[in-house]
Amino acid sequence: MDAVPVGVPLGGPYEVVVVGASTGGPGVIEAMLKALPRRFPAPLVVCQHMPVGFTAHWAQRLDSLCRVAVREARDREPLAPGTVLIAPIGTHALLERGANGGRIRLTPDFADCLHVPSVDILMSSAAREYGSMTLAALLSGIGSDGASGMLAVRRAGGYTLAQDRATCVMYGMPGSAVESGAVAESVPDSRLADRIMELTRRG
Repeated sequence: MDAVPVGVPLGGPYEVVVVGASTGGPGVIEAMLKALPRRFPAPLVVCQHMPVGFTAHWAQRLDSLCRVAVREARDREPLAPGTVLIAPIGTHALLERGANGGRIRLTPDFADCLHVPSVDILMSSAAREYGSMTLAALLSGIGSDGASGMLAVRRAGGYTLAQDRATCVMYGMPGSAVESGAVAESVPDSRLADRIMELTRRG
């Protein structure tokens, strides 16, 4: 696909934000969410690779630290501005968009997936349902989960951010997305929250 100039969003304001991360991601996500205002204008869904059972406790901790509401996602839960849903370990998270708004669907393990939940599956569903109104961010992590999902968002006209090499604990996931041409803009971890707020700002 043709390259998009770095730093130039394709549309916006974006209606949904999807974030993927693995090794090195939790601290970056915590700092990012703590910087968001209580009235953040879009729903945000996070897929963070973690051991089984950790996402519920992590969501509770984040909720106690952040102005936005944070919780572990429940199947068919509506998406709402100012609310962050953490995909539970052991199920895939997909987004659906209907006449009454968006919601998250949790589905059983797919036998051919290395990671459950999968960043690729979450982001691809956002691209399919929200198209050019999707903002996706891929953070530190080992491997390549998220590269094809980011490419789906980019091809649908959405905007894609990656944590830059210099601030990643592991550059595998964002690096794979950069190599595939899926990343519109790479930013340091300290700029993620500000950039996301700029791209979702209304008015």
